[in-house]
Amino acid sequence: MSGHHPDAAAQQSPACTEPKRINVAISPDTVRALDNVIKREGVTLTEALRRLVGYGDFVYRAARQNGEQLTVAGPGGIREIVIL
Repeated sequence: MSGHHPDAAAQQSPACTEPKRINVAISPDTVRALDNVIKREGVTLTEALRRLVGYGDFVYRAARQNGEQLTVAGPGGIREIVIL
């Protein structure tokens, strides 16, 4: 064997649209975050997970890959979010 993972090509291909089933252990904080989205938005666990991962991916790309600064604007004004 060459050490090549059989799913490596499928994982790297942006054209792959097949859902991937995973089994993971998550922290109590992550459970609370998922429950919060489920209760506030009336969505399934799967949809809550998709949304939170999507938000996290957006923040990660902006801050880590693009070096952008993120801000949050609300009734109290604008505040900068620093990701370490």
